[in-house]
Amino acid sequence: MDVVDLDHVAIRVTDLDHALSFYHDLLGLPVRDRDRYETGEVPFVAVVAGGRHIHLVPTDEEIDVGGEHICLLVRSDDVDSLGELEGLLDDLRAEGIEVEDGEPYKRYGAYGRAWAAYVRDPDGRRVELKLH
Repeated sequence: MDVVDLDHVAIRVTDLDHALSFYHDLLGLPVRDRDRYETGEVPFVAVVAGGRHIHLVPTDEEIDVGGEHICLLVRSDDVDSLGELEGLLDDLRAEGIEVEDGEPYKRYGAYGRAWAAYVRDPDGRRVELKLH
């Protein structure tokens, strides 16, 4: 048996509405399973990035996101250059999203080296937005 791909990841969030505001409203990830969450069928609401799901699992416990991060590939007609990535970061800053100092920066990943920037989600988790 071989591992061939990634299906989903689950992350704990302290405020589901704030998490959805960031991942859905600001980053544009489609929402899945909200109705199933609201009926108690599943303990999460999913957002979708390129066919892979991120399960947003609400918790009342304090969470420590430590050194963990999620890398989301960014590609569209509007985001295909350094200048457009910088524009996206400006838009996120205007919405109160923390963009780490010194960003964007060229980083390596599964698809090689490209411009990327770390921002923080509502729980302080690093989210890397990487051009691809």
